[in-house]
Amino acid sequence: MLLLKAKISNNTASIDHIILKSVSNPSSVHGIYPYRGKISAKDAISVIAQLSPNRTLLDPFCGTGTILYEAQKFGMDVIGVDPNPLANIVSKGKMSLQGLDKEKTLDEVESIIKKAKSLKKVKKLPVDAEKGFHSDTADQIMRVKEFYNEMSDYLKSIFCGSICISARGCNNYIWTSTTVGRNTYPKRFINFYEKFTSKAKKHFYKLENKNKCTIYSRDARTLSKFIKPNSVDYVFTSPPYFDGLDYTAYYAKFVYPILEIDRISVKKNLIQSLKTYETDMQKCLNEIVKITKNGALIIFVVGDKKIKNQTISGGDFFSELLHHKPNQIIERQYSGSASQVFDKINKTNRKEQIVVWDKSTW
Repeated sequence: MLLLKAKISNNTASIDHIILKSVSNPSSVHGIYPYRGKISAKDAISVIAQLSPNRTLLDPFCGTGTILYEAQKFGMDVIGVDPNPLANIVSKGKMSLQGLDKEKTLDEVESIIKKAKSLKKVKKLPVDAEKGFHSDTADQIMRVKEFYNEMSDYLKSIFCGSICISARGCNNYIWTSTTVGRNTYPKRFINFYEKFTSKAKKHFYKLENKNKCTIYSRDARTLSKFIKPNSVDYVFTSPPYFDGLDYTAYYAKFVYPILEIDRISVKKNLIQSLKTYETDMQKCLNEIVKITKNGALIIFVVGDKKIKNQTISGGDFFSELLHHKPNQIIERQYSGSASQVFDKINKTNRKEQIVVWDKSTW
């Protein structure tokens, strides 16, 4: 359950309190890839439904595009920004569903697998990834990888997600859906062809809306260099966790080497350093102010951070990053979620906040 409680509320545009019995939504397009720390689709929808369609919404930390997909589905033009190439692959895959045909896509999957099986020679799985897989599963992954550049954006994202679920299976499903544990032996054979096919079927939720979508593989600290000033109506985002969550870790450690992406180079360009986090977020917010309209709403979903024995409220932290104080902070607490497991281990009682700035009051 998700409980929302108002902490600050002024006579301005505001987000209503929402109570959700569950934030889980596994049978959706958002199950393509187990991206760590992503916002729940139901959570995103509860906010988006309170905004006006036919507007432009920016998610400057779009990750795998949960907010973008739901906002476009609602009738908005959307702009996403994220420097992580893996996040870009998945978000573009989701948004490409606007113009795809399901039958043709599944025919493409069948054709790729047929060609993959017929290959006489195939590259070996990279050393950095091979410890996660049964040797026969690894062989199938690399056979399909030979046709990666021919795939539609949707199937590229499905390929990445299939790697993750196969790694979990090869390790006897001891790992969670988002967290990688210790390697288990002997490895279990998982048929990658079957996983690739089933995920392509399972997550195909076509976007009927024709609104515009632009995804930039850029940095939110430089938004005004590629987005016009005074052009965005809403900013709605869940920024990088300010406890230093590594967005290149977990299942991504297998995906990057398979895609021949230098994980360390990616990591260096992401906002996940505790030392510079406050400065980086100030830069991002200042850029957001430049490219948003005078009456824009800026909505950040943030969480608490634990330092030693002290818990810092994300809402309080972000309230100090702009000269203008938020017009509203809604505090919420989950029950019946995975977060509670970690809270029990760490002896914390973390909460999250929705922080809202209304530029019409500035």
